[in-house]
Amino acid sequence: MNRKFRRGFTLIELVVAIAIMLIIFVIVFSSISSLYRIRKAYDQESILQQNFRFALERISNEFRQANKMNNDENDIILKPTNNSVDEELVFKINENSSWKVVKYYTKESGGKYVLERSEYDYATDYGSLSETPESSQPVTEEMSQLVKIYFAREGGKVGIIMVGDIDYFDKSSRLSYTTLIFSRNSPEQIISK
Repeated sequence: MNRKFRRGFTLIELVVAIAIMLIIFVIVFSSISSLYRIRKAYDQESILQQNFRFALERISNEFRQANKMNNDENDIILKPTNNSVDEELVFKINENSSWKVVKYYTKESGGKYVLERSEYDYATDYGSLSETPESSQPVTEEMSQLVKIYFAREGGKVGIIMVGDIDYFDKSSRLSYTTLIFSRNSPEQIISK
């Protein structure tokens, strides 16, 4: 009997080829999954950074323009008190020839947080919760990553600390951004030698 040579794959060759393809598929899929998670963490961090930069620019511009009223011995920074940390930054500004009190603070809205700016008439007691601000507006977008913003004060210097949480490979990672701004017109802005 004369057998003809048959072309094709044996069952063993087919099983080995499928196993190799599955291994390659798993490696590619896990790599893509890892890249997706890294990209997601990067996007969350980017949202925090962009909002922090925008908030910092807004607060810095306003804070640097804050000045004392004529013959006023009081400080322009009302909150936080000197050498303390607070969740609010409150200071006086002269806007269109009228005195205002500006307050920055973190506000929660449906599990997301935003840096809010409220403006009060100077004669109004800004600290009273029953008082309604003349205007109130968000400075940052609503962020689920934002945890809190703190303001630390020493003399005419205010440190701004933004704390956020990002998810990185299903683990929460806390990060913070910090900067220091100076008041040009605070009576305590004296440089000692």
